[in-house]
Amino acid sequence: MTDVLTLSTYQQDHLPRIRQTLLDVYAEVYAKEIAADPFFSVERFDERLTGHASAPGWTCVLGEVNGDPVGYAYGATVRRGGWWNGVQTPMDPELIREDGSRTFGLFEIMVRVPWRGQGIARGIHDELMSRRPEERAALTVERSHFKVRVLYASWGYRKVGELKPAADSPLYDAMILDLR
Repeated sequence: MTDVLTLSTYQQDHLPRIRQTLLDVYAEVYAKEIAADPFFSVERFDERLTGHASAPGWTCVLGEVNGDPVGYAYGATVRRGGWWNGVQTPMDPELIREDGSRTFGLFEIMVRVPWRGQGIARGIHDELMSRRPEERAALTVERSHFKVRVLYASWGYRKVGELKPAADSPLYDAMILDLR
């Protein structure tokens, strides 16, 4: 049987149906971090997921191969004044101005290890971005994840600064992608 990638899009009202799948994939992908740092615990992620999913325009694209979840990405429209909490580097005030419709915040994107290196993350990402009305997308990537940062740059993202969004979070590079 040939492996077939299926991409399905979900909105806020679908979260109860897919929540456990999202948590299970997260627990597998972040197993090492979960063991080392309470910030990455499944419980803390579930809290963040609930907060993320309450934002306007929350959308998730779930990738499956032959019915087996292989990865997902989700995000939402950044609320007025949101996203840029914990800025650690000087940034142009116009760049970080949020009006409630300007930016799509890509909160999570992950692919299970057996499925990496096959273009699945890019396919999930592109499907998620394909119908966004916002002018740009923003994401954060841990500073220690150099390969991931390079991957995002190859997709067109550019680093604009550094964020530490929570007192116990790692330091992240903030990146932006123009959608128009």
